[in-house]
Amino acid sequence: MKLRSPQIAILSFLFVFGGILISMLAGAWQSESSKIPAAYTSGEFEGEYNPADIRGSYTFSDIAEAFGVPADMLVEAFGFKERENAEELQIKLFEDVYGIIDGKEIGTDSMRLFVALYLERPYTPEEGTGLPARAIEILREKNKIDQERAATLTDKYSVAITGIAVDEAVESLEATESAEEYAEDPTIKGKTTFRDLMDWGLTKAEIEEIIEMPIGPPTQALRDFFLEQGVEFSEYKEELQSRIDENQ
Repeated sequence: MKLRSPQIAILSFLFVFGGILISMLAGAWQSESSKIPAAYTSGEFEGEYNPADIRGSYTFSDIAEAFGVPADMLVEAFGFKERENAEELQIKLFEDVYGIIDGKEIGTDSMRLFVALYLERPYTPEEGTGLPARAIEILREKNKIDQERAATLTDKYSVAITGIAVDEAVESLEATESAEEYAEDPTIKGKTTFRDLMDWGLTKAEIEEIIEMPIGPPTQALRDFFLEQGVEFSEYKEELQSRIDENQ
């Protein structure tokens, strides 16, 4: 039997999406954004989540939900106790807030190591991985390690993070990320500056041609400039945006 194009298209659709549906029903399908870590496939902990699969995109609350480790304890162990809504911070920021201290790095691998120690699951950390001193103290307080093991971990991994302005570091990182995201989006808004317009490809002469007057200081927001001139921002916004889009 010769299949026609519409029939082939329908069969292809059923083959692809039918397979996904079956996988979902079987519990095998996971989207890329899933915060479900991989499990051990053999041994004593077979079927349990493996701390080695903790990723930088996980938040404290993601880890708490997956591994059953209290989020507030994780927050305290890594020095974010005073930070509001710290449970929702992604742990990839460790590397920017702390980085390498005394030859040891506080990063995503530090969280993997801490969770593995807390749950008493096997894990071999990367070379140069460090743990905040408070994290090791908490493991001892929770009777996850004995005094001798605590001393060994302190010698090998302990890093002092007291005195680091975590709150200021996080806010600075968030501000930088916001600015980078804004700079990559060439859409004119009220807070867009003349410098933004030029970064997006317009020349000073082009801007002045469109607005029919000399431009203001490079860092001045367009809405503020037009307000000072007594004209409507919307009067020029569409033409400016059109020119920018032509340059993209």
